[in-house]
Order: sequence, then structure tokens, then C-alpha cells
Amino acid sequence: MRFQSALRSLVLAICLPVVWSAGAWGADSRPEQTPFHPRIVESRQAPQTARMVRQVGLTYAPRMSAREREVNFFQKIDLAKELLGVGRLVALRHLTLSLLPPGQGFSWEDIRQRRWPGGEPVGVTLEAPVWAPARARQVKAYSGLEKKWQTVALTTPRASGYVWFVRTLAEVNDKANYRPEKIRVEVNSKFAPLAALLLEYIFREGWYDPARRVPLLSVRIGEDTYAVSAASGSVNAECLSFPDRDGSAMTASLVQCSYRSLAEIYHGRHAPASNHRLGLAMDLNDFNYDGVVDGCPNPISRATRQYNRDAMHRLDARQLPGWVYTAASWLGCRIPQSWCYYGYHTDWPHIDVGTK
Repeated sequence: MRFQSALRSLVLAICLPVVWSAGAWGADSRPEQTPFHPRIVESRQAPQTARMVRQVGLTYAPRMSAREREVNFFQKIDLAKELLGVGRLVALRHLTLSLLPPGQGFSWEDIRQRRWPGGEPVGVTLEAPVWAPARARQVKAYSGLEKKWQTVALTTPRASGYVWFVRTLAEVNDKANYRPEKIRVEVNSKFAPLAALLLEYIFREGWYDPARRVPLLSVRIGEDTYAVSAASGSVNAECLSFPDRDGSAMTASLVQCSYRSLAEIYHGRHAPASNHRLGLAMDLNDFNYDGVVDGCPNPISRATRQYNRDAMHRLDARQLPGWVYTAASWLGCRIPQSWCYYGYHTDWPHIDVGTK
């Protein structure tokens, strides 16, 4: 953390602060192209959180350089932490747990309905800009406190946002034809300004540099067990499959996968002590593509090739490039390189506020 703070201070010192008007527009200088900024859907119920999310919104101005964008990002990180009154992000976990009786287990279905001192709800819905391939299809996601994701997929207990589905890898990798879209996801209101900031930073990089467009098709933050509906019917999708499970070889073959429904691709259940159950963790592009070897983003990968993030991203744009993890570390999040579950199995799509 000291190194990160020192690095930010150095960058801020050698770069003149860039101050742009709130109404500035995007890279092509056309006001009608102003991108969508993150927002809290329940702004009337959570006015303080909604205001903070607006305050930390990033600047879009003609011809901003990469360095200027970084400086603006660092400034908004510092502002977000000042507004939240936190240093290390793990404090958000402790604050949230303090709402519960000592020793009580927790679930997002319970936590999200509680309120902070002052009346703000813990659970809110964040809407943020993302890049989506040209023919990406929006699909509703559902959440519940269930032991099996299949139960959520079959009963669809509570709508909790949406994800995007793309069938072919050619579309996933066709960045020139991406379109700006939105995604909705539930989040702890104390984490919302930071989550919004990271998602907008990822989007904004692609706004200025099409080569840096990352298709965020699935964003999961606050939930216990989730899935899309099992009623979608059978679906085919393309994915890469590698020659081994734990090597570094980057040669992959394109595989046509068939699934009984989209729920088989979009589902998950978080561990009882997971930060997701407190609304304080992010899974970015976490899919379940069974039938391939270490292919399109695996929940937990044992392959050494997964450490070559940029090469994986070039093969399949759904894989997050290294600079996304760097940005998350600047924010203060715990990133996959920080820990392993066992051996060298690493949960690559997951970042969070830490546990200690």
C-alpha cells in the first residue's frame, strides 16, 4: 500500500493536474457522443451514495493522453476514499460485519436489506457503462439464498441485474464494431463509488483507444447464489480449448459448445464467508464453459498460461488484460496475483476488498 501511494504521488507530481468541465465530451469532440456515467438506480433511497458516485465520475475531454487519464483516475480514487472515510478497503468488510450480531453468519439477501446509521440502504443497484460486441444479447440474472444454482435458474426468485451473451468468438474479438452499453449489478453502497470508478475507468480506456476495449459481459458483485433463467432453451457458443490443463502453451483450438440453457454458462454460488455475500467483491467475465480445457475465463485456473494475461486477452477478448488488474490494485483491491486457493489455483476473474 505504501508503494502504491508513493507511485500515485510520483505520477501526480510529474504530471500537471488536468481539470476539465463536467460537460466535456469524448475523444471525437462531439457533445452528442458524451458517454453514460455510472449511477445508482435507487438514487432517491440512497441519495448520499448516488451523490458520491456522481462526484467520482471520470472526465472525458478531447485528446486526453493516457497519462492524463491516469492522473484523473488517481485523483478520483483519493476523492472516493476521502468521501467514504477509508484507507484500506478491508475496512468496508469490517464496517459491514459490524451491522450483524457477533458470530452470526451472513448472506447478501439479509445484508442488502439492512441500513447504515443515517438510513442509507446497504444494498443498491449500480448501472455502469461497458463495451459490448455488436450482436451481444442482454440476459436477466436472478439471485437467491439457495444451496444450488439450479434452483435459482428454475425458480428465478429475484431479478438482480443482467449480463450479456455473445455466441461467436469472432464477435468477441471484433473490437472495431463494439458498441457502448450498460450493465446493472447489485453492490454494497459503501463499495459502490469504488466499483463505479473501476468500471468507468475500464470503459473510458476503450473510449479513447479502441484497441483497449474490454467486453465486460458479466459483472457480479453482491449475491449469494445466482443464475440466469433455465428457460432460455438450448444454446451454442464458441470457446477456445488448450492442449493441456496446467501448461503455458498458447496454441488453442476453437470449440463449438452446446448447452441446455444459458444458465449453464451464467451461474455461481459464493462461499459462506465470501465478500460477495457482503457486496464487496467483483467477478469480471466469470463464465462456466464446460467442455473445454482451460478455455474462456475459468472460475479457478491451474494453468500457468493464465499468468500471461495480455496474450490470453489477445486470443479471447473476454480474458482481462493485465492493465485491468493494475487499475484494480491502484484502487486498493486485492487482485488474483495476491493469493492462491491451493497450489497455484487462482481465481482470475475475482477481485475484492480483502479479509484482513
